[in-house]
Amino acid sequence: MWKLRNFYNPNIFTNFMIAKKIIRSVLLVVALGSLAIWGNREFKKSQTYAEAESKPAHAEILPIVEGPQVVMTYFLIGTRCVSCKKIEALARATAEQDFAVELAANKIFFRVIDTGDPANRHYLKDYRLSSKTVVISRRVEGKETAWKDMEKVWDLLDDARAYRDYLGAQIKEYLGS
Repeated sequence: MWKLRNFYNPNIFTNFMIAKKIIRSVLLVVALGSLAIWGNREFKKSQTYAEAESKPAHAEILPIVEGPQVVMTYFLIGTRCVSCKKIEALARATAEQDFAVELAANKIFFRVIDTGDPANRHYLKDYRLSSKTVVISRRVEGKETAWKDMEKVWDLLDDARAYRDYLGAQIKEYLGS
């Protein structure tokens, strides 16, 4: 009898309900705390981007040469997949192997820029970029006169020769050869 009476003891039920309320309150505090931390991080991130956009862009230090110069830029955003690394490798190979003389004379300049860096975010707007890509630009006396987003690099990724021919044709056009 005692066991049955203890089982139906209203104090045990009351203690269970109090424990349930405590657990619910703790979970609510944890959830709200997590939300506050996330909101604070997002706020700081937006302030960083706003500060970067309000500052003037860093002056690029590229070698100035007589006549036209081609700047081939691989734009990335943060981490890179295998395909992204291949896009960079093929673009670099195009410059280093197909235009070695021009590269040595600074007629061609190859660079990699991470647009995820707040200081480089202006490139997204400058070149109307929507994904990782290669942009080839023409410079005369240190000033950019034309540029082209080589958006087919993703389509030609599995055909190295066609990829290099595609970039090479634009480079030759901008060099005037």
